[in-house]
Amino acid sequence: MKRKISGLLVFFWTVALLIISHAVLGDNKTPQPESKLILGWVEFVRLEPWGMKMRARIDTGANTSSMSARDINQFKKGSEDWVKFVLDFKVDKGKPNRSVEIERPIVRIVKIKQHQDILQERLVVNMDICIANQVHNIEFNLIDRRGLNYPVLLGRRALESLALVDPARTFIEKADCGHVKKKKKKVDTPPGSTNLE
Repeated sequence: MKRKISGLLVFFWTVALLIISHAVLGDNKTPQPESKLILGWVEFVRLEPWGMKMRARIDTGANTSSMSARDINQFKKGSEDWVKFVLDFKVDKGKPNRSVEIERPIVRIVKIKQHQDILQERLVVNMDICIANQVHNIEFNLIDRRGLNYPVLLGRRALESLALVDPARTFIEKADCGHVKKKKKKVDTPPGSTNLE
């Protein structure tokens, strides 16, 4: 009789524990991440509003985003601090570099720690970029990146609400944002003649 009672108690305790654990685990489900874009470790971006297309390195190892800048000059516009700089970038391999002069208000100045433990002060500006056919306003610190492969580096702060990164892939998304690639005009040839181009 004692054996039956102890067996029933074990059974009821087991059932009770299963019910309680199911209730606890059922209420404590791991939240699923929002639907985010998947980007490769290199993607095309467009600098808005000009629509200038360039390659960007998507770098989860960097906290902040950087943009290539040379001839950096601070100046006052009214009571605000502004910066003028030149951005150099390559559109495609084999094509000449392009340059654009940009003026932006300075958001702040940051100190970036380099690999050699040297602190470097950099100006920070807000820029609109198109990535994955969406325009995002991103903070960029300015540094001369002409010696590097990519004029733009997108860091974790820019990516945290935007995308996940697939390190095995590149150029997954487009960066059109309404910009249409200009097609070369075909030369019309009158009937009966030949085109010598």
